Amino acid sequence: MKRIICVLLALLCFLLPACQKKEESPAPAPETQASAAPETPETQPEEEETEPAAPEDDTDTDLCAVTVTAPQDGIEEIASNVYIARVGDCGFSAFLEAGGASSDREVLAFLSGMLCVPGLNLEIPGVGCSTVSVASPDGGQFFGRNFDWSCREVLLLEAHPDGGYASFSTVNVDFIKESASSLPMEAIPTAAYYAPLDGMNEKGLAVSVNMINDSARIGQKTDLPDLTTTTALRLLLDRAATTDEALALLGEYDLHGSYDMMIHFAVTDASGHAVAVEYIGQEMCVTETPVLTNFYVTEGEKYGIGAAQSHQRFKVLEAFLASHPTASIYEVRDALTAAGESNFDPDPNERTEWSVIYDQTNLTATWYRRENFSSGWTAALIP
Repeated sequence: MKRIICVLLALLCFLLPACQKKEESPAPAPETQASAAPETPETQPEEEETEPAAPEDDTDTDLCAVTVTAPQDGIEEIASNVYIARVGDCGFSAFLEAGGASSDREVLAFLSGMLCVPGLNLEIPGVGCSTVSVASPDGGQFFGRNFDWSCREVLLLEAHPDGGYASFSTVNVDFIKESASSLPMEAIPTAAYYAPLDGMNEKGLAVSVNMINDSARIGQKTDLPDLTTTTALRLLLDRAATTDEALALLGEYDLHGSYDMMIHFAVTDASGHAVAVEYIGQEMCVTETPVLTNFYVTEGEKYGIGAAQSHQRFKVLEAFLASHPTASIYEVRDALTAAGESNFDPDPNERTEWSVIYDQTNLTATWYRRENFSSGWTAALIP
């Protein structure tokens, strides 16, 4: 018996440290997980405890997206409050030849005459967003974008302008319907052509507009023709094949910010040349960056100004790129999931309104609605 007791005591002494070691090995602290990300600018509060980690590598390789094709004529509802349409030339060349527009009201005045619908008035609210540009393992390029703003109806628009590049773009239909209630449904795609919020053309150029929470406004006043925020995006989708061409085109126009809000553009091409275009002191500033959210990234006195939450989303996407020198389309989807609105806002009603992944090499677009990544839509752009 004494021998048995000794054996049991020896066994207990062996097992106890192992159990204690297991209990005392917690997951890495948030500070360790976030160490690879850059520090938040001094103008913003630290909120690392609510910051989600970069997406894991155990990626689901099913996009869960059905293939859709835009109808040759008209507009089609492919899901509740999600529409797809195809347009040809919508008079954009005539719009530019007439001098463009220095306000959304002037854009709608042009459309009123073209569509024979008087009294249109386009007023577009802010745009909270996240974008990321990343290469694929096979040498391709992806551009992912989350749109974080209220939106009831979304239009996936395929455009084939005369003398311009074919493109996909995403439009918040609320912006048009609320301001142009007299506009018939069949005219919505033509009006939407002038109001893209992100898109990709047949050359693989991808663009997005993101809001910055700042009291400054964009209102360049030289002798150049004028563009508003969304018509600037349309210009780039129609006429720019590369990031350099896009920058040159923007330099030929005076920009006037839509929605009476400060914005900046994310621009990236099929080679992976990704930049942010910002307007500071009415001067166009260009910064090389594969990630953009909702704060200034131009070095100087404005750097970092923007919502605190946008810094968190930026850090999530930067951490993703740090761990993914290249990424599959599924990993880009998971990065957008990690940067989604629900991860940062405790209100259960707050969701990213749409997410889109533009494959700039294979010319496909995959959209998801309100963070439902188990049900999306994929379309192929055929020039």
